[in-house]
Amino acid sequence: MRLKKGTIVFSIVIVVLLVLIVFMINNILNKGTKEVIVAKKFIENLSDSNIIEEYKNNSKIDEEATLNKLANKSSQIQYSVIVGNYGVDIDKDYNVLGFSNKNLGSTSTNEVIDEKKAINLATKYVNEITNDEFKFKEVRSREEENSPCYNIVFYKCKDGYPYYKQEISAVIDKSKGKLEGYSNYPLDHIKHIKEINIDEVKAGEIAKGHFVNLNFKVSALENPMIAFVAVKDNEMVLSYIYNVKVINNDKKEEVYSICVRADSGEVINFNLDAVAIN
Repeated sequence: MRLKKGTIVFSIVIVVLLVLIVFMINNILNKGTKEVIVAKKFIENLSDSNIIEEYKNNSKIDEEATLNKLANKSSQIQYSVIVGNYGVDIDKDYNVLGFSNKNLGSTSTNEVIDEKKAINLATKYVNEITNDEFKFKEVRSREEENSPCYNIVFYKCKDGYPYYKQEISAVIDKSKGKLEGYSNYPLDHIKHIKEINIDEVKAGEIAKGHFVNLNFKVSALENPMIAFVAVKDNEMVLSYIYNVKVINNDKKEEVYSICVRADSGEVINFNLDAVAIN
């Protein structure tokens, strides 16, 4: 009787161990394929929504080696997956950070999309991809004169205010108006300071006074934008951001960017890299 009971206990232990081994193996295998599933679904959704060129389900899918990206601790990109012609970047939580068409050619002779239409298309596409707030910033020129695309850049926003440095970009094909690239990095665990205790006039006086204390003569102060500016890795504060024209000690006019906190009037992120004016 005791022997039979021992055999039953031993059998139960073996079964439990086998279940655990199968579970662990399944987790390991799924860990290596989850990013592929996420990337494939993302591209298929874009194709189904007619945002990108039609995607073939039988397209080859490979995971790129991303050692160079993983070595950079500041990078949010954990995986890069190739789905057909598209490379999809994914973070450690399996959120899609962006994608790009790896097979872009030169400018098509059939260029029918102007900048205004490209901006409208980019706005529509980004709205379909993300629920994040954003507003138009600029059409950023690409290095190649014969580039086949427009790079439409948006400010990422929160509660109606833009982030000064965080952007969402959408690359629009000049010929067909399709989305050829997109990037949007999440801002997680950020403390936002939104108090506005000083007005634009007072902030302008503080900005001018800062340059006077540096023995610079202020020749012009542009209207500011008010936006979130990083003061720490996990903290952002609403600030007035000015482009200020000054006369330096060599009697040359230069432009500096300066940020004045809206809550306290403190000068932050003073840009020492001036832009000379010819």
